[in-house]
Amino acid sequence: MSGQSGFTLIELMVVVVIIGILAAIGTANFARMRENAKLAGCVSNQRHIFQTGYNYAIWNAVPDGDMNVSVLAAAGFAPDNLCECPCSNNPDFNDYTITWLDGLPIDVTCDVEGAVHDWEPE
Repeated sequence: MSGQSGFTLIELMVVVVIIGILAAIGTANFARMRENAKLAGCVSNQRHIFQTGYNYAIWNAVPDGDMNVSVLAAAGFAPDNLCECPCSNNPDFNDYTITWLDGLPIDVTCDVEGAVHDWEPE
């Protein structure tokens, strides 16, 4: 060597490989975390819609069966963003169905195709 200090090509390649591995791990974790956040948002929406359904039932006679959540939004009981699943690519604000029995909500299901957001009311 002629007295110059610096990194060798091998040392630089090792650093680049390590950074690449860390980036690959981080990207995979980011994608999984993003899907988990969407799932949590959908389940949260279902819980809020279920509670909003009780309020709606106090003021309105509700027949047994299924009803789209857009009815709650149209009546002013639920904001539009609550009626939209985070996994939906179609902003139509009617991604949930409420099942009614004896004038009360018993279940809220997500209608987004390919999304599995199981939630059981307590």
